[in-house]
Amino acid sequence: MRATFFETMPRIVGHRGACGLAPENTRASFHKAAEIGTRSIEIDVMVTADDHCVICHDMSVDRCTNGKGPVLLKSLNEIKSLDAGSWFSSEYKGEQIPTLAEAIEIVRSHEMSLNLEIKPTDGWQVPTAKLVGQELKEKLPSDLPVLLSSFNIEALVTIGDMLPHLPRGYLADTIPDEWERRLREARADSLHCSHEFVTEDAVKAVKDAGYRFLVFTVNDIERAKQLLDWGVDAIITDFPDRMLS
Repeated sequence: MRATFFETMPRIVGHRGACGLAPENTRASFHKAAEIGTRSIEIDVMVTADDHCVICHDMSVDRCTNGKGPVLLKSLNEIKSLDAGSWFSSEYKGEQIPTLAEAIEIVRSHEMSLNLEIKPTDGWQVPTAKLVGQELKEKLPSDLPVLLSSFNIEALVTIGDMLPHLPRGYLADTIPDEWERRLREARADSLHCSHEFVTEDAVKAVKDAGYRFLVFTVNDIERAKQLLDWGVDAIITDFPDRMLS
């Protein structure tokens, strides 16, 4: 499975589904990504007050729903009562925050692969990773290629111990001077960082060390071409339709 994900990973990955075209991290966004031909998407997972895994990027629901407050302090029923679509467009009024299980079902139905970013609240790195890991052990289909990623090394190590057959990616906004040490600590297979800080030399160094290199969030076609020419393995974009065209 560790090899399978990277063998099937396309060079264009949809960010939070296709979040430039539909409300991020929603079922509508996942379906939109598939509709335009995206073969892999990146989404974010965190946990609720009653230990359910839900797909959401921010620690609070303020930006992308009609609610207020931290995800970690809300029950699944409270999360499901929120409108996660109207902020983007009235067309998506009533769109819900999906559970991890719902997201997996959609991704599998479209035969896409999944980059699942673990988003723990500070102090909840291990509990979050354990809850996500347990749900994946119970519900992840064996034929769905998945990459586990996180900015948090402790979360990656924890979930990696539970699911050693799944590859892991370490995220960093910039490329740390000690990137190789961090990748070893996280037992990661890939480095993911913001494209703004990526140079051709950095790509070569990471690839020469035997790691995969993914970059986010690339919405300019010429920049995407440059990064791919440098040898990055995949770019994560809000607008996969632009890149696929």
